[in-house]
Amino acid sequence: MKDRITIIATSKLLDDKLSELQEVVQKLQAHCSETEKGMLQYDWYISETDNTVKVLETYTDSEAVLFHFDNYKSFSSRLNEVRSFVSLEIYGNASDALKKRVQKINAQHFTAISHLNTLK
Repeated sequence: MKDRITIIATSKLLDDKLSELQEVVQKLQAHCSETEKGMLQYDWYISETDNTVKVLETYTDSEAVLFHFDNYKSFSSRLNEVRSFVSLEIYGNASDALKKRVQKINAQHFTAISHLNTLK
């Protein structure tokens, strides 16, 4: 699993729109579950204190991440109505294509220096 990529995406919930966010996320997760073989994890969390939304995503490799970026586009306008993007962090040995793709949003990239992971 040395090619595995983990992403932490951060955004802010807009105007107490949690129920709307939950609705679109459920549809998005169902879509991704059906269409993305390289997605291993796609968990959404919200802070109890400041409406910060974190998405923890894990993919088999950079190509699976790039596929996800294209695959979720039909949901992006609805997501943008209920949350505002803050940042993206990428963990793992991202391909040059993935690094280039996220360059415009100033994503932080953390290259792996060692692995110890017992997740199946």
